[in-house]
Amino acid sequence: MQQCHDDMRRTIILGMDDAHAILETRLGKEVTPDTISNYLEVVNHALPGGATIQEHMVETKPALVSDSYSKVFTGDDDLADALDRRFVLDINKEFPAGWAKPGEQAEQLKGAIGKKLWSLMRMPTIVGRQSDGGTMYRWVGMQVGMSFINAYKMCAGESATGEFAFMAKHASVVQMSNYMPVRRARAPNEPGGMPLGVNADMTRSPALFPNDPVRAELESIAVAALLYDQLWFGTYMSGGVGFTQYASATYTDNILEDFCYKGEEIAIDMFGEHCAAEPNMENIEKLVRSESDYCLTQYEAYPTVAETHFGGSARACCQSAGCGTAVACGTGNAQCALNGWGLAQLLHYSSLGRLGFYGYDLQDQCTSSTSYAYRSDENIPFEMRGVNYPNFAMNVGHQSAYAGLVAGAHEASKDAWVLSPLIKVAFADRDLPFDWGYVTREFGRGALREFKAMGDRDLIMP
Repeated sequence: MQQCHDDMRRTIILGMDDAHAILETRLGKEVTPDTISNYLEVVNHALPGGATIQEHMVETKPALVSDSYSKVFTGDDDLADALDRRFVLDINKEFPAGWAKPGEQAEQLKGAIGKKLWSLMRMPTIVGRQSDGGTMYRWVGMQVGMSFINAYKMCAGESATGEFAFMAKHASVVQMSNYMPVRRARAPNEPGGMPLGVNADMTRSPALFPNDPVRAELESIAVAALLYDQLWFGTYMSGGVGFTQYASATYTDNILEDFCYKGEEIAIDMFGEHCAAEPNMENIEKLVRSESDYCLTQYEAYPTVAETHFGGSARACCQSAGCGTAVACGTGNAQCALNGWGLAQLLHYSSLGRLGFYGYDLQDQCTSSTSYAYRSDENIPFEMRGVNYPNFAMNVGHQSAYAGLVAGAHEASKDAWVLSPLIKVAFADRDLPFDWGYVTREFGRGALREFKAMGDRDLIMP
C-alpha cells in the first residue's frame, strides 16, 4: 500500500514539445530522434540523482534509487519506432486488441494523444518517503534542466535554461493531483487533490480485462480506499483510527464484489446489454430498486455480513455502490450512477431507519437531489470531482466507491480512459514496482509479506 501511494505521488508527466521548441527557436539546435534518444539516456542517469554535468558522477547508492526512470510515449507510431525502444512506453503493446466492438483502446488513446511527445518521469521512491508529492515536480525541473544542458551541449548560465525550468515546473507539467485550499493544503501530488477520474485512470485493469467493467470498478475502489479513505481522511485529515478498518472492508472480502457483479447482471437482464438504458429517472429507479432489494436481503439473510462491515456506514456504502454499479453498467453515465447512489441511500434509510454515522444522514439524503447540479457553488462533472468539493460527501467510504462508479461507467461505454489519456498510458507501465493491473492482489501480497517495496533503507543501515 505504501508503494501504491509512492508510485502515485512520484509520477510526473512532462510535455516534450515545448522543450524542443525552445531548443529549435531560441538556440538553433536540431532536434531529431537520435538527439531525443541521447537526452533520454542522460535523463535516466540524472533522475535517480546522478550529476550529469560533472562527468556523470554518481551521488546516490544505485540500489536505493533503482526504481527511478524516464520513458516517453506518443500517438505517432513512426516517431515511437524511431526512438530508442529502451525508453519508449509502447501504447500498442500495453493496450492490445480485445474489445467486443470497433474502437480499440490503443487507437483511442493514440488518437487523443496525437503526434505530441510526452515524457513520463518517476522519481525515486525514497525521495517521496523523505519529503512529499510537491518535491516531485521540483525534482523534475532540476534534473530535466541539467539533462538538456548536457544532451544538447548548452551553456549552463544562458537564459534558455530558465525557460526549461519554467517549462518543466509549470508550462508543460501534468501532476497526479492538484494543490488544495490553504486550510487543508498539502503539496501537489498528494491524495487530497486527486480527481476521481485520475484515480480511475491509474488502474491497468481495463487493458488486461477489457470486457469487465465491474473489475475495473473494484480495482479503482481498492486504490481509492487506500488513497482517499485510509491515507487522506484517516491519516492526513483525522489522525485517528477507525477509517482504516472501515475502508478495508471494500477489498478484503467478496461482499462488495458480489453486490457489484449482481448490479451488472441486473442491468443486462433488464436492458439486454451494457449502456442500453436511457439515462432517465425511470430507468435509474428501476435499477436501484432491484439492486437495493438484493443487497438488503443479503444483509438480512446473513447477519454476519453486516458484522463483517464496520458498522452501518460500510453497509450503506456497499449497498449504494452496488446500486450505482447497476446504473453505471446500464446507462454508461457516471453522473446517473451518482444519482443511483443517492437514491439507494434513501431506500436504505426508509428500510432501516438510519444510514451510517451522522454525516451520512445529511449528505446522502441530499445526494440524489444535487447530483445533477453543475453550478460552481455546487459541483462539476463527476469525473473531475475529488475529496474537497462543497455539498459533496466527505465521509470515508464514499470517495472510494465514487471512483469505482466513474471507472465502471466509462469501461461499460468502451471508453479507453476516464479523465486523462496521458495518465491511463502512464500507469499502464509494467516497470512500476506496484502492479496497477492487480491492485487487490498486490495488497494481498503485502499482507502475506511477499511484496518488497522500493527505497528500502536496509541497504544503508548497518
